[in-house]
Amino acid sequence: MIQITSEQMARMGWLAFEARLVGLVRECYPEQCASLGNDQMRAAIRPQMARARRHGLTDERSMATFVNAAWLLGENFDERIPALAQVLAAPALSSADKARAIDDFQRSVFHALADAPQSAPRRSA
Repeated sequence: MIQITSEQMARMGWLAFEARLVGLVRECYPEQCASLGNDQMRAAIRPQMARARRHGLTDERSMATFVNAAWLLGENFDERIPALAQVLAAPALSSADKARAIDDFQRSVFHALADAPQSAPRRSA
C-alpha cells in the first residue's frame, strides 16, 4: 500500500489551491492573461502567494485577496501603499482582518475613481 506523508498532502493541497487561483485570475483578468500559459501564470502568482504568507495571510481566502490585489494594484502594492503596508505589518491583526483591509482599500479607491468628475478629452490645436 502506498502511503502519503503529511508534507505530501500539504503540498498537494497548495498545488490544488494554486491551480484554482490561476483559474480565478484568468477569469478576472482575461485580457492580461490571454498570452500567458499555465506555467507563466503559476510563475506570476507564486511570488505573490509567498508575499502574502510573509504578511501572515495564510488561509486561502486571504491569500486570494492578496493575489487579486497584486494583479489589480500592481505587484508591490503592499510596499507602495503606506496604509496597506502598515496594516500588513501589524502582528496583532489576523489574516482575515488584513484581507478585509485590502478589500476595503480597493473598494474605496474604485468608488472614488467612479465618483470622480470626468475631464473632457483634450483637443489638438
